[in-house]
Amino acid sequence: MIVLDIATVLFLYQSSLLVGAAVFLLARLRDVPASGFGTLAAAFSLVGFGGVLAGFGEHAMLPKPVWTLGSLTLGVVGHGLLALGMERLRSGRLPQAWRLLAVYPVSVWIVAWATGFHLDNQLRATFFHLNAALCLMLAARIVTRLRRVEQLPSCRPLAAVLALSGASFLLGAAAILFAADFVPWLAWEFFIQILGNFAVSILIYSVATDRAERKLSLMAELDSLTGIGNRRWLERMLPGHLRPGDTVFCIDLDHFKRINDRFGHAAGDTVLVAVAATLRNLKRPDDVLARMGGEEFLLFLPELRTSDALPVAERIREAIQAIPFQHQGNPLGVTTSIGVAQVVRLGENWADLVHAADMALYDAKRDGRNRVAHAPRVPHDLMPA
Repeated sequence: MIVLDIATVLFLYQSSLLVGAAVFLLARLRDVPASGFGTLAAAFSLVGFGGVLAGFGEHAMLPKPVWTLGSLTLGVVGHGLLALGMERLRSGRLPQAWRLLAVYPVSVWIVAWATGFHLDNQLRATFFHLNAALCLMLAARIVTRLRRVEQLPSCRPLAAVLALSGASFLLGAAAILFAADFVPWLAWEFFIQILGNFAVSILIYSVATDRAERKLSLMAELDSLTGIGNRRWLERMLPGHLRPGDTVFCIDLDHFKRINDRFGHAAGDTVLVAVAATLRNLKRPDDVLARMGGEEFLLFLPELRTSDALPVAERIREAIQAIPFQHQGNPLGVTTSIGVAQVVRLGENWADLVHAADMALYDAKRDGRNRVAHAPRVPHDLMPA
């Protein structure tokens, strides 16, 4: 069996983190078209400098309470920033929960002050490993969500590498707790982490490149008037398999032909552009919005809670009704009808789901327009054999 020197492996592990941070920083400075590179550079830097700080401490260059708690804090915050950076890469913004990252280290400090666990190498290392495993698994989950929506080629291997790195940290924690001599196990674990850090850096950069290339190829699939996707674009964006909770809104403007006939097509185009902008602002990052033709839009909302379907549709209806349209100084009232259908069981297909939403839309039109109608489930006789 090959014997790995733990000191050398840890040095290379810290180096791989700092190289990754440099890659992300370079991507940010070069304005690579994706968010999150600054956050990811900070994440890799903090974890790397945490390892450097621990190395100084192990050589008695710093007081033990300082380097143990300091290195642990940098590791905890750094891995938390990794998950946040992946979320920024996915959606372009930070979730509201990011503020918890400022509170989390404080709670660690309080527990450390009360128990002194950070002074015990075994306990400190176990906590570091478990925290890293949790953050890496969360990052893998975020990339999986990104792949469902954008289907970028680099997403699948990136999610796999992140999950493998998380599993490696989890096995490392088990070795620390249960192996009599866990140092050789940690050497192999951190060797895997070195490979993972390089792979993650390359694949994250590749995701941003895939996204930029895809954006160029999709330009032909955008509606020239509203700037949102067309029917062909929608078909490319849909996931391969529907899951319970996946929801479709069929959104159709009421009496739109009257607007064109009375005020002209220029006024109708203004209405369509404003409605598309409103829908774009209201949708979640993972939602898929497309103009199906004329005055009809379709919004696909993956994994929406059943209790949220109607309230979300009502908010959209009210927002469109509240748009302050005017023509030559006269108010122009615009309303919409919305049909809602939601997947309730595995095996339902896209055509049946859209058909159910269309039928609900017809119900909304028949019942007086400017309302939301819900198809409780895709009709059973439409289910594929």
